[in-house]
Amino acid sequence: MINIQEIDKLTEQFYKGISFSQEHYPQFDQLGELFFGAGKLIDNNYDKPIDFTLQSYIQAVMRQIEDGNASFYSQQEISDTTEVFGNTAQRISVYEYSFTAETQQPWKKGVNYIQFIFTEGKWQIVSMVWTDETEEFSIPETYLI
Repeated sequence: MINIQEIDKLTEQFYKGISFSQEHYPQFDQLGELFFGAGKLIDNNYDKPIDFTLQSYIQAVMRQIEDGNASFYSQQEISDTTEVFGNTAQRISVYEYSFTAETQQPWKKGVNYIQFIFTEGKWQIVSMVWTDETEEFSIPETYLI
C-alpha cells in the first residue's frame, strides 16, 4: 500500500533543508538523501528557465550566502495535492517564502511541481519545477484547498 505520508515527510524535509538564517546554514548535506541521482531543479520565474542539478543549486545558494547577498530564507508548504500511480508520484506543492525574518509582511507564494519515484524501498525526488505567484500568474483556488 502506498503511504502518502512518506511523500509528505520528504517534501517537508526538502523545504526545511533549503531554509536558513544567519544562525543556521541550510541543511544541504541532508538533501542528497532526498533525491534520486543528480536531481533536477528548474526555476521558471524568468524569461529563460534556470536549470540546476541538486549540486549546482546548493553551490548557487552557498555563493549568495558567502557573498553576503542572503542571510535568511524560509520556505514552507501551505497546500498540496499528490497523485500516485504505481511507483511514481507528482505533487502540486503550494509554498510561501520570505527572504526576511520579519513576520509582519505577507510572505510571497508560488507553486512547485515535484516528481517522485519509489525505489529501493523509499520515495525520492526526481525533479521539481517552480514559479512564484505574480500579478500575471495567480495560484488557482483549486490548489489552495
